[in-house]
Amino acid sequence: MSIRRRAVLQAGAGLLLASVTHSCARSSQTSSRLTVSQSLLEQIKKRGYLLVVTEDDYPPFEFLVNGKPTGYDYELLEQLRQWVPFEIRQEIVPWQELLLGVASGKYDVALTAVGITDERSKSLDFTLPIAESTIAYVKRKNNASINRLRDLSGKTLGVQQDGVSLAAVPDLAERLQQQGGKLGEIRRYRNFTEAYQDLLTRRLDAVLHNIVSLSVLVSDKPAIFELGERVSRKSYAAWAVKQGNSELLELLNRFLMDVRKQGKLKQLQQTWFKTTFEDLPMQPLLPGDRPIR
Repeated sequence: MSIRRRAVLQAGAGLLLASVTHSCARSSQTSSRLTVSQSLLEQIKKRGYLLVVTEDDYPPFEFLVNGKPTGYDYELLEQLRQWVPFEIRQEIVPWQELLLGVASGKYDVALTAVGITDERSKSLDFTLPIAESTIAYVKRKNNASINRLRDLSGKTLGVQQDGVSLAAVPDLAERLQQQGGKLGEIRRYRNFTEAYQDLLTRRLDAVLHNIVSLSVLVSDKPAIFELGERVSRKSYAAWAVKQGNSELLELLNRFLMDVRKQGKLKQLQQTWFKTTFEDLPMQPLLPGDRPIR
């Protein structure tokens, strides 16, 4: 499958690290140059470039069309390449390898929609949120047995292995219990394509995923899928770096803050999500709008 293959995309700028100074001029175009501290440049110089990692089966954030990477995060990556004075390379790996690779230092940035969770905050630091990632459910359009959240009681549900949809299961279990129901079987998948296939073939009753991805799925295939309620506390997605890599985190936050101020983030959200998030917090927050301690 395409998610198993790896690809490296190199930036076209090819600027030398040694030529970077803090006097990088503001461009007359819509993009800007970000100044980079000498210590961060030295950190990047050890590898020779900044190495970001993504997956390729997570629409609308990142996916492949005719073998070419595209999506919300890919467009942000292309803008980031124009804003920094060093080379950025990209590697595409399965989701299950992605966060562990960043936490271990194999990659510099998980440039994908990483759901901010309590467990992940133990080994990763997060940027400003790039989207809401509250978990909802999707069902087959013709499944009349599910019309509201409590109808998920006892149903077979699909989630992504080690993903934020799996992390949302306790929230769903608690809500079902409050309504007199109980959690049914939970099946874990390496990617959502497989989960959706099993939903269509009736091996699953519903799939849990973030509200953005499900909204786009239902918009694209309204005769097949139907979007259900949110099943978890409000949560957010962000990029992630190894815990303690404060200078790189600061650089990424300055970039994201600038694209917010210039309206570019809103434009990309409208293009890829068909909606916008006007009230994204100015700091990474855990589910339920809790600060990371």
